[in-house]
Amino acid sequence: MNNSDPRLVTPLDWPLVRRLITQRLPLDMVLALTRGAPGLEEVMLSAVPLADLGAPTLVLRNGGTDYLGQFRQRQERTVAHLTFLAPEPRGGNSYEWAQLLESMVFEAGRRGVHVISAEIDEDHPVFEAFRLAGFAVYSRQVILRHAPGTISGTRSVLLRPEAEQDSIAVSTLYLNTVPRLLQQAEPLRMPEYNGLVYERNGQIAGYLAIAEGKSGIVIKPYFHPEIYEQVPEIILSALARIGRAAHVPVYLYARSYQDWLRGILERVGFEPWAHQALMVKYTIIRAERMESIAVPGLEASRLRPPVADGPLPLPKFGPVKHKSGPGRLPLWKRNGK
Repeated sequence: MNNSDPRLVTPLDWPLVRRLITQRLPLDMVLALTRGAPGLEEVMLSAVPLADLGAPTLVLRNGGTDYLGQFRQRQERTVAHLTFLAPEPRGGNSYEWAQLLESMVFEAGRRGVHVISAEIDEDHPVFEAFRLAGFAVYSRQVILRHAPGTISGTRSVLLRPEAEQDSIAVSTLYLNTVPRLLQQAEPLRMPEYNGLVYERNGQIAGYLAIAEGKSGIVIKPYFHPEIYEQVPEIILSALARIGRAAHVPVYLYARSYQDWLRGILERVGFEPWAHQALMVKYTIIRAERMESIAVPGLEASRLRPPVADGPLPLPKFGPVKHKSGPGRLPLWKRNGK
């Protein structure tokens, strides 16, 4: 292996990782906004066999330039998210970053991942590298931020924690409101989220997936269009229920299919914080092949043509006699001959 081939990090790369990790570009915004920068110990867990399904980290050493990238495999194992690239990519080296991205996709596929995603600003220099590596834009999103502060608790009665019996209703809401492409790239159930539900007339019409960490709180909302007017109260109710919202910032996702959310959120104290694209690539492709199919016989027993041991005898015919009777002409006269 030459020194330009991406590979998994080893304990010998610790000094390099320690130097680059502080200059990272986050690509998993939920992780970055709730937990902050990953520590050296977390990055190096990928060198331990027992953590093979955790957060694999790859390094590319090309001459005097070093490139580092990490992805995180979800619990369901078929979905992964790029965590960061380090140092933060600049213009002019898109090919090297694309090479590293392709290697991470290959490594993810080797571990059973079917789809891998990343969140990135469309005007960032590394966007071109993602395109070269075969990533496609599945959705655009605005992340809005609410500054820490005390929220009145009178609105908290609108929501309740998700219960086990809500699973089917919440999944139905998700399937009916989220575009199919996004459903494939980002499953609803993820271990880092807790849920709050909003009921209307006995039906779940709103669901908030909430991730909390030492650095902040992230909310991904799912609303039925019929509760448009209730959304401001629902959001304020959620902030009132989350006690740590008074001490850390709250970030809320508004995807392109939820454009109507932006104006509502700005009225209750949220401000646009980042404009991004969700980039997705599949590690598998659909392959079609011709396959022969056995068709059962139409008859219970197979018919066989008769086989003769010798020449078949031909019947002997004598001269044809025409019978004539009263009022009946001979055949040769009836034919006009």
